[in-house]
Amino acid sequence: MAAQITLDDVKPLMAELGFTVPDAVLQLLIDQVNPVTACMDGAGYSDSLQKLMLIYAAVRMAALSGTRKISSQSAPSGASRSFTYDSAGTDYLYRQLQAWDPNGCLSGLPLSGLSVGFFDVVGGC
Repeated sequence: MAAQITLDDVKPLMAELGFTVPDAVLQLLIDQVNPVTACMDGAGYSDSLQKLMLIYAAVRMAALSGTRKISSQSAPSGASRSFTYDSAGTDYLYRQLQAWDPNGCLSGLPLSGLSVGFFDVVGGC
């Protein structure tokens, strides 16, 4: 039987990692990952592994979509919060997904992120 995930499955991990994303966007990301369960069923992945992979994939995609992450906060009321906007905190999720998915069921999802190149301008006479 194909596993499916919901907002209630994904939001606790997002909160644990310090990421926030609007529920509407998160639901749309979940709608992108849930259909891969047909492949996972065919590959013989257990329901629990499917669900875990779907949660990780949804969180990774949220991180790659510009989700903000709390990088620091203070309080006793000099209240302050700082945020970062990168996916570096979820790179380990991507590596774990690769290890769990030898059949490539998640390969159609944009989980790898973008490679950033180096551009250098050298002036001279």
